Amino acid sequence: MAPREGDSQSGDSSIKLTAYKKFPTNYPHKTFQEWLSAKRIDDDVGPYWRVHDKLYDLTDFIDKHPGGKMWLQVTKGTDITEAFEASHIGEGPEKLLQKYYIKDTKTPRNSPYTFHENGFYKTLKRRVRPILKNLGRGPSWKTVLIQDALALSFVLLTLASTALSSYTLAAFAGTALAFMVVCAHNFFHQRDNWRMYYYDLSLHSSYEWRVTHALSHHLHTNTANDIEISALEPFWELLPKSDKKFIQRYAGFIYEQAIIAVIYFMELSKRMYNGFTGVTPLRPENFLIFLELIVMAAISSSFWVALKLFLTIHVAFSIVFLNIGLTVAHHHPDIFHDGDRMRDDPDWGLCQLDAVRDRYEVAGNLFLVLISFGDHTLHHLLPTVDHSKLNSLYPAFLETCKEFDIPFTFMKWSTLAVGKYMQMARITPNNNYPGFKKKAS
Repeated sequence: MAPREGDSQSGDSSIKLTAYKKFPTNYPHKTFQEWLSAKRIDDDVGPYWRVHDKLYDLTDFIDKHPGGKMWLQVTKGTDITEAFEASHIGEGPEKLLQKYYIKDTKTPRNSPYTFHENGFYKTLKRRVRPILKNLGRGPSWKTVLIQDALALSFVLLTLASTALSSYTLAAFAGTALAFMVVCAHNFFHQRDNWRMYYYDLSLHSSYEWRVTHALSHHLHTNTANDIEISALEPFWELLPKSDKKFIQRYAGFIYEQAIIAVIYFMELSKRMYNGFTGVTPLRPENFLIFLELIVMAAISSSFWVALKLFLTIHVAFSIVFLNIGLTVAHHHPDIFHDGDRMRDDPDWGLCQLDAVRDRYEVAGNLFLVLISFGDHTLHHLLPTVDHSKLNSLYPAFLETCKEFDIPFTFMKWSTLAVGKYMQMARITPNNNYPGFKKKAS
């Protein structure tokens, strides 16, 4: 099958897409609202939810959804096939879905991915199902202990830095916050739980990241529909576009740290502005960050000292968090990015393997896995499963890889870190099968 070639409508004429047929409406997306709005336009399913080639009206199920009503509220009017398949491992949800059936669709899906019963991903889900039935999918006591210990470390370091007016301790508090937030990412993929709000003690929003990360990045990884690709442009041009400027290709290591230090303050300002102008309703957890500053001001020698310590904490957080996030799993010339040749079998699970890598350094250590997005391949394939259970799924995963003749390998973290800059410099699409696929002759 020849590679799919995308046109440049609402997109960029310097690249032809190979995953999606065309650029999403209003590409590049910078906010979660833009991405959701574009997806509703492009999926074109009216007031329903699409799963495979059928439409469902889940309105009456929103408040009953075990994972939380937010997931269904924000996805109304879109194709949720990838989200449905990735979030539900058992057979029960598929049977329940039939209660809300409206009609079959007459148009093909906008998404290129398939979920055939005898394909890689469905086979993997059948293999892990009995394992997870015994283990459970939720957090273990070790996960909870690590998450809460990181939160306590952040609080104690913040209080100590404020009481002592120590910028060194503030930098350590920011580092602890970064590790805590990466760990909290494990919890916001799961059903609603209070630990996911640890995320909101940073300049992030757990609500927004459930859209941009869980629904966009996780399900459409490294494609034009991945907002974690488009929102970084033009400073990080990660798709192999032919018209990248010299500074975009080769100077990222010079300018990116300055951008990283302030980018989340800009996001916070935008969130507050959109909230107060009625674009997006403000949520209670959006004010946790200000409560943090108020507490610091109450115990500091002055408000201005508290503010400077607060800024130090969150600059340190941004630097640590984004340097982890940008280097751990997705960006290297050997990893698929939209525009590269796509595999002939567009099974969603196989395409995830092409767009993700794991690192030697963190494998097998739950603490390192939780603070650095570890076991990332299995996490992408089974995002609602707690990280503490992923290590037990490797035998079933490797057996499935062997059955489908898919070599699974690890990379060094340093290789991925350097590879990110190589990917930013790349302007020529990879015409060979990337990543886990065997090179074309």
